[in-house]
Amino acid sequence: MNKTVPAGRLVESAIAGDEEAFALLYDNFYTPIFRFVLKKVSDADLAEDLTQTVFLKAWNADKSLATNHPSPLAYFYTVARNLVTDYYRKQKPVSLEAMDEAQDKLQTLPSDDPDPQAILESIEAQNFVKDLLGNIKTEYREVLDLKFLKGYSNAEVAEKLGKSEMNIRQIQVRALRKLKSHLN
Repeated sequence: MNKTVPAGRLVESAIAGDEEAFALLYDNFYTPIFRFVLKKVSDADLAEDLTQTVFLKAWNADKSLATNHPSPLAYFYTVARNLVTDYYRKQKPVSLEAMDEAQDKLQTLPSDDPDPQAILESIEAQNFVKDLLGNIKTEYREVLDLKFLKGYSNAEVAEKLGKSEMNIRQIQVRALRKLKSHLN
C-alpha cells in the first residue's frame, strides 16, 4: 500500500474520477485479489481475467457502493467473490447421465498403457536372446545383430564388416544353426 496517501483518500479520489488514484488502488490490491480469485477457480489465466474484470467493474460501478465498505480491499473482495459466484453459475451444469456416458466411453477406448504381463514377457524374451547370443562367436553375433536387430541388408552388413556378401550369408546360416542347436 502506498504510505504517502491514505487508502480513504485514494478511494475518494478514484470515486471522483482520478485515474491515477484508481491506478494506485489497482497496484496495491491486484495481488491479494488475484490470489483470492485463483484460490477459488484454480486456473491462473482465468483468475487473471476475472481479477481484471473485478477492477473494471469497480471502476464502472456506482461510486456510492465503494464508500459503504470499510476498506477498498473489502470492496474489491466483495466484487471478486460475486464475480466468481457468477462465473460458476454461468457454467453449463453436467448431468450425472453425461458423466456416466463419458466414463463408459473412456472404458471402451483402447489403452495406450502396455500390459504389465506383456512387458515382463518382453524383458524375459530379451534376456533369453542375450543369453543365446552370448553362447556364439563374436563374428556370428555381429552379423545377426546387424542383419536382424538393426535391419541391414546383406550388402550393408558386408560393407560394414569388410567381407563379401556371400561370406555374410554363410556366417548368417552358421550363426542361425548354432542358435538352433542351443535352443534344442
